[in-house]
Parts: sequence; C-alpha cells; structure tokens
Amino acid sequence: MKKFLLEQSLAVRTFILPEVESVVKNVIPTYDSVEHYSTNIVNWLMPVIDLSEFYVYPMNGITEGLNWWTGSSEHNIWSEVGEYQWVEHIRNRSHPTFVYQSVPSAIDGNFKKIINNAPAALDLAYVGSTAIKKLELPSNVKYAFYSLSKSFGVGNIRTGWFFSKQKDQRLHNLVYGAKYYNYFAHRVAEEIISNFSIDYVFNKLQHKQKDICNQLNLIPSDSVWLGTTIDPEYSKFRRRDNVARICLAGVYK
Repeated sequence: MKKFLLEQSLAVRTFILPEVESVVKNVIPTYDSVEHYSTNIVNWLMPVIDLSEFYVYPMNGITEGLNWWTGSSEHNIWSEVGEYQWVEHIRNRSHPTFVYQSVPSAIDGNFKKIINNAPAALDLAYVGSTAIKKLELPSNVKYAFYSLSKSFGVGNIRTGWFFSKQKDQRLHNLVYGAKYYNYFAHRVAEEIISNFSIDYVFNKLQHKQKDICNQLNLIPSDSVWLGTTIDPEYSKFRRRDNVARICLAGVYK
C-alpha cells in the first residue's frame, strides 16, 4: 500500500462513488433548450458556510472562476506557501490587494480560520468531503469559489460556482440575461446536491480513511480524501513545513 501511494502523482484525483454515478447517469443532456439559471447550492452549503449575501454564477470548475476573477482586473494577491498553485501570487504580504485562501486548506486538507485583515477570495474546493463544521464568514471575504470536483469526484464534468459580494454585470448579463451557461454540468451538479447531503462522502469513507491512516502511520485530514505525514519517505508530497499531503483515493478505489 505504501509503495502504491509513493508512486502516485502530486495531484489529488478523487473518484465518483457508485451511487453518485448512478444519479449522474440519469441526467439527460438537452441540446437546444433555453432556460433561466437557478441553483440550490447556497442552501446546500449552508450547514458549513452562509453565502446567501453573494451573487452566484455557474462556472466550469473552480479554476475557471479563478481565471475570471484574476483576469477581470489586476490584483496584488497573497497566499500561503503550498496553496493551490494556479493562482499567481506574491509572497510580500505588506500591501496585498487580496488574500487568496482555501478552506479546508489545499495544503493539508484541514479547516483553518479565514484570514480577516485584508479583502479575501475563498476557495472551498474540499467542502463536501469533510464532517460538517460551520465556518465563520468575515465581512472581508469578497469572493468565493466552489465545485463538486474534489468532494464528489466529478472533475471531468466541470461543475462549479463563482460567488461575488457585488454583482458582476458582465456575468449577470451572460448567465441571467442571455442564459449562457453549461447546461449539462449544471444539471449534474443540481442532481448531486439534491440527492446527497454535504457530509455524505465523508460519512461514507471516514472509516476507510482511519483504517488506512492507522496502517501507514498517517494523520487523517479533515478532508476524507487526504492524510498527512512528516515522514521523509513521503517528501515528494510536501507542500509546506515538511508536511506531506497524501491522496488516499487510489487506495479506496
């Protein structure tokens, strides 16, 4: 088992549970419909985070949301070492325009307090793979990003949402006016959140996570897909402070 983990890539690649796949397979694509966009994602996320004051826009995964945010204006972005590497950032925190932070953290999969001393953009990629824990949302958070890719293993379908404290007029015109969005990904996402609770994946896999971590002397992360260790044998997976982030999905599967 250890040899298998050591041979993995550095990426966290989760998989879809059979019962989730069964729901997704029943989603029938529509090729020429024109429908108003609506979503239940804010209510679904409510046990963990209250985004009811934000405008919601569908995206093809978190990464597209990040691209839209960073491409719409020039930001002086600070993030911790080991954060999701797609966001271009600086390390000088003296005068950041924005702090980019993932909670639970992409560094180790654990919940952390949201930074509250600068405007913040919050990446929620691992929400949906943890036990329910309420996040206190400070007023400095201006943007948030979410997807079912990590938690429910549907990364190739590219579900996602971009939350903005202020109306993004261009996106608003595109999504709510012209009704341009990814209809199939949207239908898949809504079916998943209609059929499975926010802690479903965690409850399904937490015993496997504990067993594997006990066998390999790993520390279970808050995200059920991950374990951590300072064992130098896993050094290629280190993201910060000698802590290696290990994806357990391959062993589960």
